[in-house]
Amino acid sequence: MLFRSTNLERQMLDWADKPATARYYREGQIQQIEAALADPRRTTQLSIGAWMLGTWHLGSGQARVLRSDLVGWDDIRLGVSYQRTSLLIRARRVVKATRQGDVPDLPVLQAANCTAWGLSLGDPDGELLYEAFRTLPDACFGDEDSWPLFVRELLNIRAGERPVVTPRLGIYSEVLLGWNDDPTLLARRLQTILDHHLQSTRGQPGNPASFEEPGMLLYPAEVLAVRRIRADLELHMPKVEHRSEEHTSELQSHSDLVCRLLLEKK
Repeated sequence: MLFRSTNLERQMLDWADKPATARYYREGQIQQIEAALADPRRTTQLSIGAWMLGTWHLGSGQARVLRSDLVGWDDIRLGVSYQRTSLLIRARRVVKATRQGDVPDLPVLQAANCTAWGLSLGDPDGELLYEAFRTLPDACFGDEDSWPLFVRELLNIRAGERPVVTPRLGIYSEVLLGWNDDPTLLARRLQTILDHHLQSTRGQPGNPASFEEPGMLLYPAEVLAVRRIRADLELHMPKVEHRSEEHTSELQSHSDLVCRLLLEKK
């Protein structure tokens, strides 16, 4: 599944094609990882290097798939693995203790994005991250973390628990409230979330947007994570056709939406 956004697609390809991108995100981070592996005290550098290298593989892999090179899926899966490893390294560190429990050094936006990728790909090694993220205390989430909170509640549903729907979930609360509703109504709510995705690809300094990272620009992780969990629970997944008047110039029909990034996923 891929948003057919000409501007975002060009942005993705330009990012992957720049020699400076490869030098920084690939060669530079490989050197940092190698240096960190030689010194057990450098876990921070190791986690940063693994995350950035994962960003390279996610972005460049999607660029290859956009150009019909389906070997890019190997890069994408490798990118998810690097980022998952980075997050698990960070999660070992406790930054503070609260009445709800210890707060690990686990950035919720990055964890939500990596979890959504893992769910959509059926990552066989994702369970440690899923559980670490699912059990984060509420103190880890800020007022602007509606997307990470939504992913956490999806994991709760997957674990057989009832989701906790609060105003902090924002636009995502409608999907949880309509989880067992008529499939057509659920599809409409997912369409609204896809609109929101397109509006959340450009952040500000110190205030990153939910989907501005190269690996998330064109990837509708929200719908794919929902689809995976509903499939695991043997629930029907409605067809989501995204064609809003606001984005008719940006998006094409569902036949294009469900395209390159899922054609040969398995």
